[in-house]
Amino acid sequence: MTPIALPLVLALLQTATPAPAPPPPAEILGQWESAVRNKGGVGNILEFHPDGRVTQISAAMGDTTYEVDGEWLRTFYTDETTGEVRESALKLEFEGSNKFAEKGDDGAEQSWSERIGPAPRTGTPVIGEWCSIFMELLTQYRQFTPDGKLFIRMPAVTLRGTYKVEGDQLTVAIFGQPPGKYPYRIDGGQLKIKGRDGSERVYKRTECTLLKGY
Repeated sequence: MTPIALPLVLALLQTATPAPAPPPPAEILGQWESAVRNKGGVGNILEFHPDGRVTQISAAMGDTTYEVDGEWLRTFYTDETTGEVRESALKLEFEGSNKFAEKGDDGAEQSWSERIGPAPRTGTPVIGEWCSIFMELLTQYRQFTPDGKLFIRMPAVTLRGTYKVEGDQLTVAIFGQPPGKYPYRIDGGQLKIKGRDGSERVYKRTECTLLKGY
């Protein structure tokens, strides 16, 4: 190889190697949930990964409070329309620290739940993350926090794909679907994405850790 050809080959190799894509902005990474859900409590969960993967989950979601009174689990739901607080109560029967049954007033078993995370070192044994089968159809995930919050998530449809961010444009390519490019912004801690129809979908952060990495 002549002295002139070697620099030419090196130049061609450098030209053929694409520049690495810039990393996504840190502010968009992680999990977001619909700030507004429909009347049935269904919304979307988005999770943006640092490596360019994105997951979209359509799920029924509920955020409420609870307290444990002896053997009884009491949950308190607030009707968003009327503001009325509704209480329900079920008896808990633990089998070890990683499984419990819920029973009604008549002692009839309602459902079983199994722990999917570490057991608490202190406090009521119900604290933590659990899964169960809802109406023999969907997997229901629940998270009981030490400060009395209860998060419920029931994923129905999960879509996966890739994404990239260029300026204020978010390009999402869900597997099996054509890619879409959407204007987006983060305003007041909320992620706002403008859809193809011009409407803006608003997402928020949540302290719920269910379905992260799902």
